[in-house]
Amino acid sequence: MKAIKPYYLFLFSAVIAFTISSCKKSDAVKPSLTLINAVSVTGGYGDTITLRGTNLPTAHNPVVTVNDQSFEIAEVTSTSFKAVVPKMVGSGKVSVKVDGITYDGPDFVYKYKAVVTTLAGSGDGGSQDGLGGAASFNCPWGTVADDNGDLYIADCYNRLIRKITPTGTVSTIHIPITINGATFFSPNNIALDKATHTLYVTDFNAHLLKINADNSMVVIYDGPSATSGIAVGSDGFLYMANNITSTIFKLSTDGSTATPIATNIVTPRNIIFDKSDNMYVAGYDPIKGQAAIFQVARDGYNRVIYDDPDFKGWEIAVDRAGNFYEADHFNNVIKIIDKNGKIAIIAGSGNAEDVDGVGLAASFNGPQGLAIDADGNLYVSTYNYDTGGGNKIRKIVVY
Repeated sequence: MKAIKPYYLFLFSAVIAFTISSCKKSDAVKPSLTLINAVSVTGGYGDTITLRGTNLPTAHNPVVTVNDQSFEIAEVTSTSFKAVVPKMVGSGKVSVKVDGITYDGPDFVYKYKAVVTTLAGSGDGGSQDGLGGAASFNCPWGTVADDNGDLYIADCYNRLIRKITPTGTVSTIHIPITINGATFFSPNNIALDKATHTLYVTDFNAHLLKINADNSMVVIYDGPSATSGIAVGSDGFLYMANNITSTIFKLSTDGSTATPIATNIVTPRNIIFDKSDNMYVAGYDPIKGQAAIFQVARDGYNRVIYDDPDFKGWEIAVDRAGNFYEADHFNNVIKIIDKNGKIAIIAGSGNAEDVDGVGLAASFNGPQGLAIDADGNLYVSTYNYDTGGGNKIRKIVVY
C-alpha cells in the first residue's frame, strides 16, 4: 500500500467520511462541518497537513491544535484546511475550533527528525586534549551540560573529568588516586550544581567526589556499596542511587548526612529532574520484568510512569516539554517516549558504529551517557565494551 506522505492526507480507496463531533455549547449553533479523512495524518516540523471536507466555514480561520499547540493556518477553502506542523508538537488527537466550537479531528502522528553529529573524539582510546576529532577518550560515561553550553564528561577508564566547549575543544580535570584519605575509582555518573558550578561524581565503588569551581576536590561520601546515579535538587540536597542495594539517598552537599528515602527501585541508574523539579530514576520494573522510568517524590514514594520492554541501556534525559529520551546501549539507538507515552526510535540504525547523519541513517557505537542542554540538544557518550570502540561524544538536534 502506498505510504501516506507527511505533508498531505490522501483519501483511502474506501473514503472514510465522518462528521466531527462537537463539544457541547448551549449558546452556539453547530455549523455544518463535515471532514473526509483517513484514520490518521502524519507530519514533521514545517510540513503541511491537509484536512479535507465539505461545507467548511471560510469566514473565520479555524484554530487547529494538537496537544494544545496551535498550527499555523496556511489556507482555508470550503473543502479543505491546510495547517503547518509546529516544532516538537508530538502525536495526539487533532482539535479544530471554529466560531467558538471545538471539534475532535483525526489522530496526528508526529514525525521526529534528529540530526546527529560528532562533537569530540577520534574513536581511539586515549586521553588526548584538543579540538573535536583530535581529542580522545577511554570509555566516556556520565555527561552533564551547564548553562554556557559546556559539557563535563566522566571519562571512566582514564579516571579523568573532561570539559568540552560548545565548539568541541576538550580539556582535562585530573583526579588524584587518593583524596582526603579515600581512594576514588573510575568516575561513573556526574551532576552539576549550576548555581555554584560544583561537580559531583560517583565512582564504580562506593564514593562521591565533590569538585569545586576552582577544581579543588574532596570525597564527601564513602559508603557500603556501589554508587551510580547522582543529581542536584533545587531544594539544596543531592540525590544519589546505589545500584546494589536498590536505594535512593538524600545527601547534604557536604556529605555529612545521607538518608535513604527509597529502597525498592531495582538497579537504579541515573537520576534527573524536569523543569517542574520532579525527580525521575531509570531502573527496572520487577513486576513486569523490564526497564522502566520511575517518578520519585522527595519522601521516597515512587511509581513507574513508563515501561519500555525493549530498552537495554542505563541513561535517560527529559526535555522541557516532558519528552523522555533513552540511550539504548545494546541496541545502539536513541529513543523518545513522548508526553503521550508513544515510544519511537529517533536516531540510530542499530549498527555498532559512530556515523553522523539524520535519524535512522545515523548510528552509535554503544551509547551510554546522556544529557540535555538548555536548548534541548542531546549529548551522548559512546563506548563498545566488546571492541573498545566508540569513545566519542555525539550531539543530537531533535525537532
